[in-house]
Amino acid sequence: MKISCPKCSASGTIPDHEIPETGRFLNCPRCNECFSVTKPRAAKNEYLVDTCPSCSFSTFGDETFSTCPKCGIMIKTFIERQREENILKRNQELLGKKLNNIEVSAPPPEAATTTVADFIDNLHPVKLIGWGVAAVAVAVFGFGLMGISEHDSTKIKELIFLQREEQVSDIYVFMHYALPHWVKIIYGLSSLSVAIIFLKRLKVSLKAMSGLLWTTIFLVPLIYFISFYFWVQVPIPHSFGGYLTEILYAVFISALVGLPLFLLERYLHNRKITSVVNL
Repeated sequence: MKISCPKCSASGTIPDHEIPETGRFLNCPRCNECFSVTKPRAAKNEYLVDTCPSCSFSTFGDETFSTCPKCGIMIKTFIERQREENILKRNQELLGKKLNNIEVSAPPPEAATTTVADFIDNLHPVKLIGWGVAAVAVAVFGFGLMGISEHDSTKIKELIFLQREEQVSDIYVFMHYALPHWVKIIYGLSSLSVAIIFLKRLKVSLKAMSGLLWTTIFLVPLIYFISFYFWVQVPIPHSFGGYLTEILYAVFISALVGLPLFLLERYLHNRKITSVVNL
């Protein structure tokens, strides 16, 4: 090892093995100064301990160890594992802070709440009934308009003559074949007007919708009764089974249409509707 005199700074070297653990006194050959020389301490090994960090075993002295004689754990492995766990824990804490900052900077939930409220408002019974009636009105009007566009009195007369060998008037053709289509057109336009009024929640909308439903309830069996009457007047053979079939069919269709409309008319008086529709 390299040594130097503390008085005259003369320097030299001496082998390490010639210096005992307790040190050695030397005389400077230049100034005869006496001074003590000790070996430099070796760098501390962090994996040599006198107390086990896992089971707390201790030598209670200067003796150190790198593998615990009690639990057998390697001090180096245990310390490195602790470091990795601390790094992972710190990363998780940093990630949690970032997520909290994102939540704070995110837009408030009022926007989502408003969207849900608007959707629920669009599902209000008033709008459901109004849009449902409007859809049916447009369909009925379309069928009526299609029937009128395809109506041809001359062809109908020729067809009746071929089937019955009977001449019919224009009034007969209009009443039997054109009038039902005009009824559909008028009914469709009227129903669409009522639906628009109901959606706007005007003063007479509730009474107008109730009147439309009652009109439909009575109109359906009336149409089938008129159709049955015209069928009876046709000069063709009619059997008892034919009469019974036509009557049961008219009753079935009238009930199929009339019962839901009756329940819907009763529902119009529900508080959910009367509270938002101006009477």
